[in-house]
Amino acid sequence: MEMCKTAEGKFCLKGKSFQLMQHQKTLICRQFWLIAFFILSVASVHAQQAARQPLVNVQNEAAIQNIRRTYQQINALNLTAERFKYESSGCVQDGVVTYFFSGKKILKIVESGSIGDGSWVHEFYYDAGKLIFCLESLVGGPANGPVTKTQYRVYLKQGSVIRALHDSNKISATDSKATELMQAGTRIYAAYTTKDFVSALCN
Repeated sequence: MEMCKTAEGKFCLKGKSFQLMQHQKTLICRQFWLIAFFILSVASVHAQQAARQPLVNVQNEAAIQNIRRTYQQINALNLTAERFKYESSGCVQDGVVTYFFSGKKILKIVESGSIGDGSWVHEFYYDAGKLIFCLESLVGGPANGPVTKTQYRVYLKQGSVIRALHDSNKISATDSKATELMQAGTRIYAAYTTKDFVSALCN
């Protein structure tokens, strides 16, 4: 690198080292602006999500209240019932599936059974053929020990879980139990045509 002097009498630098310094300075500036742009973009996305979340919560709460009203209305109706039995080794003993109809529409399905020291009752509720609510009641415990009772409730909107409860405690909408009940409610609805309850609930 060499010193130089401009026409105005000012000193300057010339040579490859000076060009390299200028290039590095340019790169640092570019990196700074890229990082700043990234931070601003992330902040903007988080702000939009935060603004949208209260609206989603309000909509889901309204949907849950509507599901509860539909649940009460269905259980207040005088429905026609069709009852079927099924069993599968290692899956269920004394299995019973009952479909409840209003005209030709399935509004409710109750499935019960036992295995070993445990038993269960599943209730599935439908609106216009779409699953909207699942209720699982479990009873179990060793023969000489205390009996335990557990409930799971799952609320659905447009085919997606919007709330899941284990007893009175909220659990993740993506919890495996919520997914399991949603899938069982969908399969057992379709099984009315085939009456293949083992494939619908055990496989």
